[in-house]
Amino acid sequence: MYKLLATSALVAAGLWGMTEAASAQAKVAPVTVSVGGFLEQTFGFAGNKDAVNAPAAPGNPAQKLSRTSQFSDSEIWFNGRTTLENGIAVGFRVRLEANTAADQVDESWAFISGAFGEVIIGTRNSADVIGHWGTPAAGLDFGNGLHTGRSYSPNGSSAQSWILRPAAVAAVADPAAPGCIAAGGNSAASTGGCDMQRVTYFTPRLAGFQLGASYTPNHDREDGNGFTDQRLQRTGGVHGNINYVNSFDGLDVRASAGLTKAPGVSTGSTSVPAVAANLLNDYTDYALGLQVGMGNFLVGTSYRVVDAKGSVENGYGYSCGAMYVAGPLAVGISHLSSKVDGAAAAGSDELTQNMITGSYQIGPGVFLIGALFNIDWKDETTTAANNNKGTGAIGGIHLRF
Repeated sequence: MYKLLATSALVAAGLWGMTEAASAQAKVAPVTVSVGGFLEQTFGFAGNKDAVNAPAAPGNPAQKLSRTSQFSDSEIWFNGRTTLENGIAVGFRVRLEANTAADQVDESWAFISGAFGEVIIGTRNSADVIGHWGTPAAGLDFGNGLHTGRSYSPNGSSAQSWILRPAAVAAVADPAAPGCIAAGGNSAASTGGCDMQRVTYFTPRLAGFQLGASYTPNHDREDGNGFTDQRLQRTGGVHGNINYVNSFDGLDVRASAGLTKAPGVSTGSTSVPAVAANLLNDYTDYALGLQVGMGNFLVGTSYRVVDAKGSVENGYGYSCGAMYVAGPLAVGISHLSSKVDGAAAAGSDELTQNMITGSYQIGPGVFLIGALFNIDWKDETTTAANNNKGTGAIGGIHLRF
């Protein structure tokens, strides 16, 4: 009889526990999905040199490039989120390119966040890019930093799509994006960086400080499952970031330091297909950033060094700028410069960019944007087709939803 009662009590306790668990799950809302994103349409003038050897230009050496164009840049964001009974948030984001692109899904990742910090897994920027603070943006400047001042873009600025980079010119075109290799002319320092598949962790912010770290298993994997031949491509990249955000009697201070390091490629056999010599060496990429704001003014700077011996991007990039915000109006001025080794034994590739930018918010999520800029791409040789400089002016509309 005693055994029967004990068994009945255990069964009842088990059923009660299952009921409690089911009840707790019922209290948690399922993943809720929302849609957001941005749409940007611009029209403008760009004074490129004729016959420049640029990837975005026709191949005819006698080409005469048009002076006006209309550009589109749009993304649709699918956001999912739920909060568990213990307070931990779980969700995802998928960023879909709204215009036809080789990389149709820009980024896609899942996250888990709580009092312990945040874990991100999937295709997203590394911690040293996410946590970077640097040169502020107003309208069409360094990426999509409308009014926020925090921005990064692997292209350095949207204007670099208007004054074309010659194929032979290498550059650290975005000092605000450590871990994103500059791409462009003859790049081989690493294909890893911006949106590789990786795991990232950020600590909670304590006394203004926050730490972040990422691990990139394979440097040639973006939106694609699989493994990498370590004899042909870098693997095992690590990324770190420390950033600081605080205010002191109306003075806002934001600072960051980031580092990316990836090992060189070891062919292990002379029978392996030829590997570029600049992939054989270790690759280190670090950046420092600072923003200081008071009232309507914000100033900032970014300094980035790519230490990749043998690579055309071995060198540095630097930017600085200021922004003034008054209600719906934001105006900014910025300077960017880069100097790297380039492909030739002597000389350096250089980039100089000066910009005046602005935006005006005419409604919730609706901005009129504009920019006036001058960009100078210099190859280490004097070959006319490998050098380009020009002035451009752009205006348009940016919708954020």
